[in-house]
Amino acid sequence: MERIVHKPDFDGLLGDKRLERRAELISSSLLQSRSSVIHSATKNEAEQKGFYRFLCNESVNESDLIREMIQRCARNTVGKDVLVIQDSSSFGLSKNANNIKPSSGLGLVGNKTGLGFLSHVSLVLDASSEAILGFCDLQLWHRTKDKSNNTTKVYKREPLEEKESFKWIKAGNKAKAILSEASHITIIQDREGDIYEQFCLIPDYRTSLIIRSRDNRRLADGSRLHSVLKESPVLGEYLLTLPADLRKDKTKRTAEMEVRCQKVSIKKPTNGVGKEIAEEKELYVIEAREKNNDAKDSVCWRLLTDQPTLSLEEALNIIYRYTQRWYIEQLFRILKKQGFQIEESQLETGWAIRKLFLMVLNAALRVMQLYLAYGKEDCQELSEVFDEQEINCLEAIEKNHLPKTIKTSNPYPKNKLSWASWIIARLGGWKGNVKSQPAGPIIIKRGLDKFEDIFQGWKLAAFKT
Repeated sequence: MERIVHKPDFDGLLGDKRLERRAELISSSLLQSRSSVIHSATKNEAEQKGFYRFLCNESVNESDLIREMIQRCARNTVGKDVLVIQDSSSFGLSKNANNIKPSSGLGLVGNKTGLGFLSHVSLVLDASSEAILGFCDLQLWHRTKDKSNNTTKVYKREPLEEKESFKWIKAGNKAKAILSEASHITIIQDREGDIYEQFCLIPDYRTSLIIRSRDNRRLADGSRLHSVLKESPVLGEYLLTLPADLRKDKTKRTAEMEVRCQKVSIKKPTNGVGKEIAEEKELYVIEAREKNNDAKDSVCWRLLTDQPTLSLEEALNIIYRYTQRWYIEQLFRILKKQGFQIEESQLETGWAIRKLFLMVLNAALRVMQLYLAYGKEDCQELSEVFDEQEINCLEAIEKNHLPKTIKTSNPYPKNKLSWASWIIARLGGWKGNVKSQPAGPIIIKRGLDKFEDIFQGWKLAAFKT
C-alpha cells in the first residue's frame, strides 16, 4: 500500500537552499516538541535564532507554505473517495499584544476588541478508511475594521465576493481544483456554510455537499423547510452515544434518534443573490432528532445535501459523514491551549505567527492520524505513518515499559495504526482498561510527545552499540 506522505518537502519551494533546510529543521523540531513556543521547540540559542530569522524573513511567504501543503495533499488523494471537512477558527493573541508590532497581519477577533487572526481550514480524509490525507485549502486573514454594527439587511445586500462568508465557496472551488484526481469529493460544513449560492455553484458530477441547515428556508411551493420535515414520516430509528464533556458538565448518555428525509426545492433568497443564480435548487433534507426529549440540549440535526437520499440507509450514511466534522474541532483544540499552544506565541509580528501556525499544522496531522485510528480495528496501515525504526521502538516500548495484564493488553494487530495509537495513548496517561474513558486528542498529543523523547534516546543508544 502506498504510504501517505505528511512530511513536508520544501525542496525548490523557497528559492534558497538555506531557507529550505531551515524549514525542514523547524518542521522536525515542531513534530518533536510539546508546543509551538520556540523556546520549547528548540535545543539551544542558535536554533532559536534560526527559528526567529526564518519566520521573520520576508522572503518566506505564507502562500508558499500553503502551496506545499495542498500539493502534498493532492498527491495523497489520487483515485480516492475523499471527505473535505471545512471550518473556521480564530486565534487570540491579546496576551502578548504589548510585544506585537502594529500593522503586522493581525486584527480584531473574539469580542471585536481582541487581537489575533482567523483561519478557514479544509481537512481531507479518506472516506473509506478515515485516514487523514492533508489540507486542500488554507485561508488566513485578519479583520481591519469592526463590522459588528452592520445590520443583517445591509450585510445581505453586499456582493457575495465581498462577504467574509465567501470563504466557504472559495474553499469549495479550491477543493475541486486541488483534488482533481480524487474519484469523488464530499464537502462537509456546519451551519455557517448554509449559503444558497453554494448549492448552485459547487456540486458537480464528482463533488457533493453535506451542510447543516441554519435557516428555516422558503421552498418553491411556498412552504417552509421545518414544516415539511415535521409532516414527513419517520424512516427509522438509531441509537447515538453522546460522550461526556466535563467542560460543559455533561455526562455520557445514549440518545434515541428518529430519522426523516425529504426531497425539496429550495427557493432563491430575495436579497443579495446575483441574477445569474438559479431561482430554485433541488436538494434533499435529512433530519436526525432525539426522540421524546424537548430539553434545550436535545440533539436535532437538519442536513442539506445534493446526494439522492430517500431511504433510511442513505440517510444514515449522510448523518454518519456529517458527524466526522467533529474531527476538525479536535484539530483546532490540538492547536490551542492544551496542545501546541499557538496562542502563547511570543513572536513580534502577526505575519511570523501566521507562518508558525502553518508549520504547526503539519505537526498536528500526526496527532490527528493517531487519534482517528484509536480504537479501530479497520484503519490505515501502520507503515503509512511510522517508519521501520519507529515501529521497532514502539515494539520495544510495548514489550519492556507497559504493564501487562489481561485487561490492559494491546488488542490490535501490529500492522495497523490502532496498535501504535493504543501504545501512544498509554504513554499519554490512558489507563488501558475498558472502564477508562476513550483517549482524547490531548492524551494522544502527550503520548506522542513522550514517544518522541523515548525515540530520540532509543536511536542514540542503537547508534552507540
